[in-house]
Amino acid sequence: MAYLALYRRYRPQDFDNVVGQEYVTRILKNQILSGRVGHAYLFSGIRGTGKTSIAKIFARAINCEHNEDGNPCNVCDTCLNIEKPGVMDIIEIDGASNRGVDEIREIREKVKYPPTMGKYKVYIIDEVHMLTKEAFNALLKTLEEPPEHIVFILATTEPNKLPMTILSRCQRFDIKPISQERIAGQIAHILEDIGVSMDREAIDFIAYRGDSSMRDALSLLDQVIDIREADKTITYEDVLAFMGMVDEDQIAGLVQDVVAGDKGGVLLKFKAMREAGRDSGLVFGQLIDYLRKVLIVKTTGAASQEILGITESASQALAAVGQDVPDKRFYSMIDFLIEEKNKLRYSGLASVIVEMALLKLCDPDSLVKTVVQEQPERPAGQQGRQAGAVQGMPPRPAQAAPQHADNAVKSRAQEMRAAGREPTAVSSAKETAALPASGADMAAQETPPAEVRTADGGVNTDNLYTGLVRSCQKQKQMLVRPLMCCKLAHKGDKKLALRFSADKDGQAAMGMLKLPVMFEFVKKTLCELGGDQYVLDLELVEKNYDEMSILEKTKSIINDDSVEVVEVKG
Repeated sequence: MAYLALYRRYRPQDFDNVVGQEYVTRILKNQILSGRVGHAYLFSGIRGTGKTSIAKIFARAINCEHNEDGNPCNVCDTCLNIEKPGVMDIIEIDGASNRGVDEIREIREKVKYPPTMGKYKVYIIDEVHMLTKEAFNALLKTLEEPPEHIVFILATTEPNKLPMTILSRCQRFDIKPISQERIAGQIAHILEDIGVSMDREAIDFIAYRGDSSMRDALSLLDQVIDIREADKTITYEDVLAFMGMVDEDQIAGLVQDVVAGDKGGVLLKFKAMREAGRDSGLVFGQLIDYLRKVLIVKTTGAASQEILGITESASQALAAVGQDVPDKRFYSMIDFLIEEKNKLRYSGLASVIVEMALLKLCDPDSLVKTVVQEQPERPAGQQGRQAGAVQGMPPRPAQAAPQHADNAVKSRAQEMRAAGREPTAVSSAKETAALPASGADMAAQETPPAEVRTADGGVNTDNLYTGLVRSCQKQKQMLVRPLMCCKLAHKGDKKLALRFSADKDGQAAMGMLKLPVMFEFVKKTLCELGGDQYVLDLELVEKNYDEMSILEKTKSIINDDSVEVVEVKG
């Protein structure tokens, strides 16, 4: 007989053996005992937490001949045979591969046939969110009023993708993520049952790597148990070596060198890790996780022990690492590392990417990038899409920096005289560099800087956009990239709009900025920079620039809806 994976071998066969879902199993058992079995259920939750297992137990329990406590007896003919091939009373369907309307219509045709053994015929549709819109529509009527002998159980990891018409027809049960302690307890039970010795630290680490999923943890355990030698105990170090990861003490030493700015020490430690066969990507992930722990300890104090599930001594060790470092630096480092980690997926130079990231971490100032420096200069007249330009819109016209700076100084001097103050002499555009360069600095002034306003009191959207990006660099780095996919436009009457291209990148960037926290930050920053209360809209530009008429192109170049543009025909 072929080897049976641990997660299948130890799959629960009754409700009492389901780990970490006591509320769900209690309700289902009570429904069975009271005869209040519903016609449609929805089990939602992350992968590997027991959705399908609970569905199968429930299907056997409602058909069991000797059900006394809500559990299936697993000894009667129905329990033993109902899931065997050829018996069609429990039908499991993969929604990912049977997602079309034809498959659902086939179900509708078959539900009229009664069960062959038990009282109910049960349809279990896994990953139901993968069904097409047409398939959901075909399922609606059957799901609402199925025959008395039919029970539907839908399982999904993404309930947000299900239509409300489906959700409203089901009894929904949220299957919770399983705690690390419960997973570790199950691992210890399995190890005892199969006669394998493993130290507690290794068990806890495997449970942690399971990331709240029992199936993931048991799949990892299935691999780890084969590294044992004879009757020796599997140690924490054995597990780390197998997975290509390093001990947390080594990560702590790496972070200490980063905080101290010891670039040589950082690279030497990373070199030693690589020579020991450690995976650069996993080390990167460990570094992010360790910085997260340090930040949580710094910001939450004693509560961090419960949040992270660590001892008091471990909490004190983490606090010591970040003692003299401002919280802001840890936020910046974590954001930067998460962004850099994404590069590892598409590059064969993992070690180089990690080395460069570590060097930048040692120098806090290097984490703040200048957007202008990242944009390559294009020859005059060159066509094509620029970084930061929206498809369907022309690139922003270049401005003469010295003249702009001198105008800013003159306007600022006029404002100071109007306020009854004598301005300080500024002789050249070079000295204008002392003017604020970011949204955060601009917002700190009593009067907004002149460069975001035009001579007639309007809005200079180019400079307002630049100030917004610079402010995001300092406070919300994750917004910089989405802002590169849009263009700021003035719609008149204190109305602004961020316009995105209708392609995949533009829609993704717009989705990011639609998040309430992100949208409010952008709107607040624009209001502070412009010294006014603006209404902000997010818009998609459907038409490509090359497809626009002369009139539409002119409006796009002016980029101000408050300015009327009229086409004059000769």
